[in-house]
Amino acid sequence: MASLPIAVRPRPRIRIAICGGGIGGLSLAVILNKYCSDVQIDLYEAAPQFTEIGAGISVWKRTWFIMQLLGLDASLGKMTVKPPVDALSQGFVFRKSDQEEQGFNFHPMMVPYGSITLHRADMLKVLSDNLTSSQTLRTHFSKRLVSYEQTEQNSLASGRVMLHFLDGSSAQADLLVGADGIKSATRATMYTRLAELAAKEDAAKSAKLRSYVNASWSGTYAYRALVETEKLLRAAQGHQAASSSMMYCGKDKHVVSYPISQGRLVNLVAFVTVPGGDGKDLDGPPVVDVSKQEMLECYKGWEPEVQQLLDCVDKPSRWAISHIRDLPSYVDGRVALLGDSAHPMTTHLGAGGGQAIEDAHILGRLLAHPLVTNSNLPSVLRVYNTVRRPFGNGIVERSRSAGFLYEFNGLPETIEETKLRFGEKEELEKLGSEIYKKWTIQWTAMPDMQWKEAEQMVRTVVYGSDTATPMRSLL
Repeated sequence: MASLPIAVRPRPRIRIAICGGGIGGLSLAVILNKYCSDVQIDLYEAAPQFTEIGAGISVWKRTWFIMQLLGLDASLGKMTVKPPVDALSQGFVFRKSDQEEQGFNFHPMMVPYGSITLHRADMLKVLSDNLTSSQTLRTHFSKRLVSYEQTEQNSLASGRVMLHFLDGSSAQADLLVGADGIKSATRATMYTRLAELAAKEDAAKSAKLRSYVNASWSGTYAYRALVETEKLLRAAQGHQAASSSMMYCGKDKHVVSYPISQGRLVNLVAFVTVPGGDGKDLDGPPVVDVSKQEMLECYKGWEPEVQQLLDCVDKPSRWAISHIRDLPSYVDGRVALLGDSAHPMTTHLGAGGGQAIEDAHILGRLLAHPLVTNSNLPSVLRVYNTVRRPFGNGIVERSRSAGFLYEFNGLPETIEETKLRFGEKEELEKLGSEIYKKWTIQWTAMPDMQWKEAEQMVRTVVYGSDTATPMRSLL
């Protein structure tokens, strides 16, 4: 009997390289796995295993919507302090705390699902557990991208991207997605190249483009630590931070805390803003271990509830909080930026991780679309840029201005700072209303609206019909 022919695996529709195995990169891989099976995915992670920087992450309705689409909500729900329910529940409790006497809550923010808080490692585990290495998905560890180059074969429509790694190896793909974080080598390569091209005609434009290579200091430091909930309750029975997401507010400083790891730990981030520091050069490394005393000195004169929380910290670290404002493009040719590589932001809206997941949702579904081919990839990436860049950049600005409000800065004319400092109830209620406005974007519109816009635009790219009118920005 004649032997049966060996099945020949068809060439993948697109070969995608994802650099970065954090929340954004893993989310993209999970979404691609869910929505298509005819693309080749190579996921490159710089570390020897998947790992996340930082401890806590807050998830809001926009992001939870995507977790539900992916079928990950049940697994994640088991790791929260309490199972998320689509009903109004307490989010952050805002409290005036920059005085020696006992402070007071002035705005309990009620939001759909409340505050869904997780340890980042838990979210990373759920995402990685939903990845299965196969012929279409390969993971590569200890592969730190240092640069890339785009090569044209007759035209950009048939070009390739060559990736170069720190260990001296190289790889090739039809598309590179840089999900490599705030110190993104993808962004650095992209904007160095764009600056060099612009230098031939416009030196000022070239200098501006080069300024996007690295994120800049926002003027704020953050002291980070994890506190054992039992230790906190032994020191201060009934302490609010043990069970509620808290925002302790004061002039030029604020402290954020929320329970994670099913309530066993409290994630603590204590912010100190240097007036006029935004955009200035850092005096020292961006992350450094510091003494507990240094942190406590910053909050001398604050209320007992804050002192009790900070006193439970053992080994804080100090982080310089950096951002990039108004990045002019998330794409160039066959290269796209995602998450912190595209829109690194301050943490004041708890939106960084969520925005990376939203990027992955739109980009992943675009790349999974059957109308998308190797030849029209650059045009499709421009759709991603059109849909996501205004929104992502807008969240950067919202987060920045929210941080000012927590610290009694950047106030609207209707709020008097002097009255705030004296704790006048009416003025604090006005502040609470302004803060709430900054947060509403987290639950007043869902990411499927952006996907509908993107899908319509893809059809325009392919068929050339003028049927796609971009939605007005919700920001």
